[in-house]
Amino acid sequence: MSASLRAAETLGPLRLATLAAIAALAVSAAGTGHAQQPAACDRACLTKIVDGYFAALIANDPRALPQAARARITDNGADKKLADTFWPGAEATVYRFDIVNTKRGDTATETVIRNADGSKTMHMVRLKVQNGAITEIETIKANQGEADRLWDPDQLKEVSPALQLSIRESERDSYYDLVSAAESYWRAFQTNGTPAYRRARLLPDSRRYENGLQTTGLVRDGAFVSTTSGFDAGRFVGRNIWDRRYPVVDEERGIVLSIVRFGLKGGAKSQSVATTNDRLVAEFFAVKNGYIQEIQAVLFNLPDDKPTGWPADYGPGRASTE
Repeated sequence: MSASLRAAETLGPLRLATLAAIAALAVSAAGTGHAQQPAACDRACLTKIVDGYFAALIANDPRALPQAARARITDNGADKKLADTFWPGAEATVYRFDIVNTKRGDTATETVIRNADGSKTMHMVRLKVQNGAITEIETIKANQGEADRLWDPDQLKEVSPALQLSIRESERDSYYDLVSAAESYWRAFQTNGTPAYRRARLLPDSRRYENGLQTTGLVRDGAFVSTTSGFDAGRFVGRNIWDRRYPVVDEERGIVLSIVRFGLKGGAKSQSVATTNDRLVAEFFAVKNGYIQEIQAVLFNLPDDKPTGWPADYGPGRASTE
């Protein structure tokens, strides 16, 4: 078990200690002289800020988390106050991995949170950190039943090696290579079942997990189910992948976070259970040498007419017919 997981599992009982750590961090930042330039926030620095976020969440104490005066906060696409994104039953994080972009001050984390009643919550949080202060907090979270059959957080116990690599600089995919690999996946989604279909850049044994449920890279009914096979069969025909964003790209880990909306193309009707519901989706793509190795997704059913809360980077619009 990784050190981050061991620390995560003890977070509940150590609420006071972790809040003290947050306070120390805030005091340290406040004591910096005005004449000094703010030090660059490296991976350890950004990870410590993420630690502070989860300490505040588990303690259900939003006041413990230092943030900019005009920080933008959304939860499942809706603008909210930080206090309204926390909940009193959160007890401990039992699964967690982080990605960061030190050049931009971006972080993204997927967690499974155990609640006091024994239930679990799938959770993604994205932070933007500028000059030591949190200026953006975006969360997507789902409880059982809020993404239909896509639910099995109990399977997320150990963080896979593909999500923890420290890739040598000479062997890393570039920022744009990582985005391109993720975009190839959405293009396959958008075009599957049509003459314009283009395959995604997926390794043959790539795995996809949706709210903890492994849906590809496994044997089912005696046959191996590859991630590519669903696209090749046109299982998602009519899907519109709109409002696409790539807000966090971690070149050292080889992981890119993409946040998108799952809807239907204009005039299309759902042809399978796979395209029945509109969704807000956060997907982490682990990419190696330009090919996707693992996908971890947090999904929440959200009708297309509800706002996303953030401007799109690229891609078709709502109800596009592309």
